[in-house]
This record gives sequence, structure tokens and C-alpha cells, in this order.
Amino acid sequence: MDLTQRKLNKSEWESIEVPVSESEKAVLQLIISGTENVNIKYNPAISLLSFLKVENNSEMEDYLFVKYFDETVKKVKASCICPVNSLNNSVSGVPKIKKADMIRLERNEVGKIPPVYECLLLETVEKLLKNKSATNKNWLLHYFTLYKLNKNTITNVNRHVKNIVNNILTEFEEEIDMVYMIENAVTYIEKNELLLKNADMMLYEHQKEIFTVMKNPHFKQRLANFRIEMDKDLSDDDDDVTETVFIRDTSIPTPAPKLVLYIAPTGTGKTLTPLGISQQYRVIFVCAARHVGLALAKAAISVGKKIAFAFGCSSADDIRLHYFAAKEYKKNRKSGGIGKVDNSIGNKVEIMICDVRSYLCAMYYMLAFNPAENLVTYWDEPTITMDRESHDLHASINKNWTENLIPNVILSSATLPKLHELPNTVRHFNEKFPGAQVHNIVSHDCKKSIPIISKNGHIVLPHFLSECYDTIKEIVGHCEKNLTLLRYFDLEEVVKFIIFIEKNSLFTTTSSKIDRNFASLDDVNMQNIKLHYLKLLGRIKSGTWGSIYLTLTINRKKRILSNDHVDEKGNVLKKVSSVGPGTYSASISSTNSGKPLSKMMSEQVLPSNVYASSVEKDVGNCAIYVSTKDAYTLTDGPTIFLAEDVEKIARFCIQQANIPAKAMEAILEKIEFNNRVNEKIGDLEKQLECLEEKNSTKVLETDGGAKYGGKNYSKKDDGKKKDFGSNENNKEVAKINSDLDTLRSMIKPAELNETFVPNKTLHLKKWAEALNASSAFTSDIDEQTIVEIMMLKNVADSWKILLLMGIGVFTNHPDITYTEIMKKLADHQKLYMIIASSDYIYGTNYQFCHGYLSKDLTLTQEKMVQALGRIGRSNIQQTYSVRLRDDEQIKKLFYEELDKPEVRNMNALFG
Repeated sequence: MDLTQRKLNKSEWESIEVPVSESEKAVLQLIISGTENVNIKYNPAISLLSFLKVENNSEMEDYLFVKYFDETVKKVKASCICPVNSLNNSVSGVPKIKKADMIRLERNEVGKIPPVYECLLLETVEKLLKNKSATNKNWLLHYFTLYKLNKNTITNVNRHVKNIVNNILTEFEEEIDMVYMIENAVTYIEKNELLLKNADMMLYEHQKEIFTVMKNPHFKQRLANFRIEMDKDLSDDDDDVTETVFIRDTSIPTPAPKLVLYIAPTGTGKTLTPLGISQQYRVIFVCAARHVGLALAKAAISVGKKIAFAFGCSSADDIRLHYFAAKEYKKNRKSGGIGKVDNSIGNKVEIMICDVRSYLCAMYYMLAFNPAENLVTYWDEPTITMDRESHDLHASINKNWTENLIPNVILSSATLPKLHELPNTVRHFNEKFPGAQVHNIVSHDCKKSIPIISKNGHIVLPHFLSECYDTIKEIVGHCEKNLTLLRYFDLEEVVKFIIFIEKNSLFTTTSSKIDRNFASLDDVNMQNIKLHYLKLLGRIKSGTWGSIYLTLTINRKKRILSNDHVDEKGNVLKKVSSVGPGTYSASISSTNSGKPLSKMMSEQVLPSNVYASSVEKDVGNCAIYVSTKDAYTLTDGPTIFLAEDVEKIARFCIQQANIPAKAMEAILEKIEFNNRVNEKIGDLEKQLECLEEKNSTKVLETDGGAKYGGKNYSKKDDGKKKDFGSNENNKEVAKINSDLDTLRSMIKPAELNETFVPNKTLHLKKWAEALNASSAFTSDIDEQTIVEIMMLKNVADSWKILLLMGIGVFTNHPDITYTEIMKKLADHQKLYMIIASSDYIYGTNYQFCHGYLSKDLTLTQEKMVQALGRIGRSNIQQTYSVRLRDDEQIKKLFYEELDKPEVRNMNALFG
């Protein structure tokens, strides 16, 4: 996490100009539109009528059904063994439509139309009926899928298809087995690709709530009045201007100040919420981690929002406007576009993005162009650095809070202390802004499972944590207060527990039964199932917990199995002999050969002893060999390995890779050669800078500075290579440029054999040939990027070797270029793994599918939740996992922490 309070560099400016994908833009537009209608829904799926773009009337629907769907319905009906009245339709004959529509539809033959939504519904109906005929319960999967698909928001679905679906659902409604539905929730919900792909897009509940709280209906009128007053003040200062009469609207009510505590899980769109809020406010977005602000800037620019930046500011003069927000500027004579921007005029700025130390500069700047009632300070992750008793930013944080003049403040974090934990903060805000409203928005949206896995490969869940039921109830109470933990409950194990308790009636009251808590399929979703699990766990029948705990613990299976097919060097392990049915043991036969059978000795093995012996076999190294034998377990996307000692993990990865000495020598020779070339390049670049400085001084004297920041200055010229070669007086510069080009061409690209690159084809053949590795994720780094890394001077050789293996490193590195390259690779999911220091716990919003928490991490409870939040941030359900290297981290997460440093520090600094 980069907490350096500095100005944006060139690469950061360039990164925000890269537009987001069309699918991401649709999400951003949904957030913006959601401010007017919080219940807005959007679904990219399309109906036939919408695809054809014809008039929507009953005759047209009848005609389209007969032409495109009737034949399919007849085939389904004919293939059913049992009679299904629901497939009958009311359309008779061929409906008549307008001739113009007929001509248009003739161009769209049945075989040429894309898979519209009605086709999906009818396909699901067919699967349901085929399985129903087979007299098994597999049809319930398709019934559940059809039920949920039918609830989606698709416009203009053919009413006849809709009627068939509704009739089918009604016909079999009484046969629904809710216990069976819950028992198969993993298949029905978590792994149901049809539902995942076709789900409605809508706002999260916390976004709906905050948009409702932050309504500002008089925003435009209040801003207009403020601008009138500004113009009046300017006109009063100008004696030569004729006096103008301004009529001010005094009927606008003054809204109450607002303090909003905004708590929602990571990866649920909190940092994009300001896009919606900026529809009715001007937003000052405060972020300690600069790249979070840059991500918001990129999203804002993609949807045309007008933004400005206050990073590393000592005064308002350091604030910079994006081109969209520029009101006054000089045109570039060559391109005709925007040249030099007047950054002192911020009338058009909608979102100001700033770091912590620049907040007051940003605040006064925005107050100069907007009434305070129209401004909101959106403070992202205010608990950053709060886990430490002292930090360089603490003084700035306290100064910002004390001198703040904005009456609307949103404190946003997944781990923000609760309302009752911040008495000083609330009291101070009420004293400064009398009549303030305090809103507490707490969300626990849970649409995916990111299971936590212990160092021995077992799933971690509350019911596995103690054989003492009083302790279990304490854990349940803690989880109920922190429902964001639900997303880290593995759905499969949750369901196993629910069904075990249900079938054995081990709950205290019948109100805990499945049928009493899931009245209809509308109630069957991941969040409700996990909430029911917690409720059930807290209501276990007295005296039964000991046997429940023992039974479930003994029978649980590892989620990640040890790779016993190869040893640590990749040698295939073969089973030599075993004693059991159908086997021959020489040691036994030799001593008792020919003797009559007799009972020698037997000993009862207690279940608890079996469990204890199995625990002893677990040495805690499950899936730790990430560069070799366990790499195949890292699937679907990149992995983040969080550790304090990054170098130690880096050395371990290289050591375990077992790169042959000759191959390593060849790579190191290339790296050393490149290092020598880089030294020469560095010397020549210093000479070039001196010469260019002399030349620029001469040019400034002759052209008045037009090319170097004067009236004709343009930022677009900054990136262009300055060519002095054509000037006769600069032959030396031309020679240096030529020498630099020659040296750069001498850089030797290095590459590793695929055997040593995790999850490449040859690597999998060596380490996981006998295992299912079809989903294993690997890196994809192009040669140009490797050359760029090889040209860096201050990067350790070991890090360059790691890059060849597809592994990057995130730490506070002196070479900004290396960090920027790593960020770019991470953003495009080109790296297999990123090893990151604990400084990056708050600062990585990249898409990771798996994460390791090293033994050496020192974490508070809040910081651990933030660490877990780095994994599973994509908007779809994939195979995710959080892998803990220390069981003490489990206790840190699931047991209540009474003395929280974040709470102490927030009350002190925000009080």
C-alpha cells in the first residue's frame, strides 16, 4: 500500500485514461442511475421482441410464438412420458400482423436468431420434464433454476412462454422438498452457471440505503443561488460594470448535517458509491492508499465525470484538474485540443480525489465554488494506520477532522468501528454541527463463498472450533455482530451441518426446522442459508454438543489434499507394499508360518484416539509448495501471498523450484550482463540530461518559453522524445541518443524452461500429472515486459528470476517503475502470484482467487478482515480460498477482541 503523500506521476496520469470494459461501464451506469431509483435492475439478457425491435402488441406476440417457439414446445410435449397440461397454449391458427412487420420478420429465419431468453426458459423446462419422467429428484435442480430465471428482470418476454413457465412451476409446486433443496444448495446456488450468468444486476443493499440517506433534492437550486452570490461579489468588485439586480431564492430549506458510518464487506462497490453520490453532491474523496483513488478516477472518467486531484498539495495551487473538469484553458495550436489548463477554476469539478495530507487544501478549494451544504467528504478506509499506536499520518488525520468545515461526512470501511464504539467521534461531530443526523449503515451482503482453510487443509468454520458449547455460543454471538464473516463460511460444510442437525432433530425448538425458516424458494439463497446456520448453531439441544462435535470433526475431509504423488524434488513416489486384504507380508508369515490361528491380542481404538492420531500426522504444510507440487491447487486466477518478510517467501519459492545449476547460471549471467549495460545506460542518461538542460535554457531565452510551459504549452508534448539531432550544435546529443539505442538493443531477454514456471504445461506434467489440474492458473507475461524489468537498476536479481516464474513482489520499493509494472500486470491478471508485504493489506483491489496469510503477520482482528478482503473481489463465483499458515489466526478472527487499537485511535483522532 502506497501511503506516500506525493503528486501523481506520469504513469499514474496515463493509467486513469484507460477506459474500463463495456461490462464494467454498465455497472457504473447502474450505480449512477440508482440515485434516482434505488430499486433499479438491469439484465443484459435479451428477449426475442427486444432483439427484433418490432412493435409490442398481442398479435405480434402470438405471431412470434407460433413462428419461433411453438415447434419447440410441441417437441418437448411429445418427449414427455407423463402428461403435462401446462404445455398447452391458447394460440390457434396463424395470427395476422402488419405487412411491413411481416417483411421485416422474413429476414430473421428461426435458425438465425441468437439464443434469446425465451429459448433459455424453454430449454430449462425441457430438462425439468425429462428428469421428472425419470422418477428421481434431479428435476428439482431444473425447477429451482427455472423458478429463479423466471424472477429475472427481462423486458418483453413472450407472454405465452411466460405462461408455460408459470404453469409448470405451479403444477409441481406441491412436490418441492425444501430439505433436499437446502441439502443440494452448493449445486443449486454456488455452482449453478445458468443462474450466475443470467442474474439481474442491481444495487447492493448498502448502496440503496446510502443513496436514500443522501438525498439532496435542492442541490441545483442551492448551487445556482451560490453562483449568483459569487457573480454578485465579482461584479461589486468591478466599478466599471453596470450594477445588476440579482434575485436570490430564499425558499430553499437548509438540510441537517449528516455523519454516515458506512460499513459493508470488501468487494461490494463501496469505493464506487461516490459516483452515485456525485449526482446530488460535490464529493471530496479522501484516500490514504492512492491507488484506490486512482481506481475511482479511472471509473469516473469512463462515465464522463469531471474530476480533480489533490495529491501532495501544500496549497490550492498544487491541485490539478482533469481535462473534463477544465473550464478555462489555452488551446494547443497543433492539435486544436486542450493545452494548458487553468487549475484555479473548479466550477465544474464533481469529484475531488485527494490524499490525507492534502484534504484541507481540497476542502477550501471546493468551498470556493460550492455551498457547504452541497459538499460531502467521503473518507475511504479511515482505519488505515489505526492499528498502530503512532504513525506519521495520525497528526494529519486529527487536523483534518478538527478543522473540517464540510457538514456531510461519510466514513467508509468494511472494518469501521460500530456506532456504539465511537462515542467521541459522534459527540465531536454533533458539537461542531448542531442538529446533525447520525446514520449507521451496516451491510452483510453475501453472494459468494470464500472458504478459510487451515494449515492442515481443513475448512475452518465456527462449529469446528471448540468442543465446549459455551465457547461455541460466544463465537456465534461474535459472528452475529460481525456478519461480514458470512462470506468466509464454506457453503458445502455449512449445509452438511444444517442437514446433520435437521435429520437428527438436535435443535432446541421446532422453529429451527428448515421448513419453518424457508417458506418458499424466494428464501433459498446463500445469505439466508448461512444465517440459518448461525441461528441453528446457537440453539443446539442441551447435552448433545460433545457427540455432535466429535462426529463432525472425525468425519470431515480435507478440502486440499497433500500431493503425495511426488516428493519435494519432483520424483514420482511409488507404493512399494501394504498390509491388508489380498496382500502378503513376509515379516508376519515367516514367524507364524504353518501354525494354527490364534487370537494374540486386540485393543479397542477409541474415536477420540483416531482423531488425535490423524492430527499428529498433519504437519501444517498443506499446499505450501506454491512453486512446485501444490501449484495446481491455485485455480481460476492469481494468488496473493501476504507476509512481513517478503524476501524469505521469495527465497523459498526459488529454492523449491529446483532450477538446475546450469540453467540458473545462464540466467544470472544474462542478468549480470544486463546490469552492466544498465550502468552504462545510466551514465549516458545523466550526460544527456545535462546537455538537454543547457539546450532548454537556450531555447527558453529565444522563444519565450512557448515550448516549455509558456502560452503554447501542451501536456501532450511531454511524452514525446526530444530530438536535438537535427541541430548542428547538438551533435553530441545525437551521438548519445544513438549510443543509448544501441545499448538498449543489447539487453538480453531471459526465460525459464516451462518446467520451472508454475502451472505451465511441462510444470504440470512434472508435478501434477496424476491429478486433476484442468483449472490450474498460470502467468502470461510478454517478452517486452520481461525486457523492461531486466533494464531496471534497483531490482534484486532474485525478483527478476521470480518474474520469469510468473511471480511479482509488492513492497515499498525505491524503484517506482518496478511497482508500476507489477500493478499493470496484476490489473490484467498476468501474474501467477504476488508476494506482498502487510502494507498492501488495505491497498490491493486486484482480482485474486486465492490468498495465503503467512505465519509472521502481526494482525489485529480488523486488519485480518481487511487481509481476507483481498480475495474473491470479482463479481462472479469462482473457486476461492484463504489459506492460513498459523492456527492462531483462526482465533483472532472468530473470537471477540475486547481492546481494539482501531477503536481507541479513532476516538482519539476523530474526537
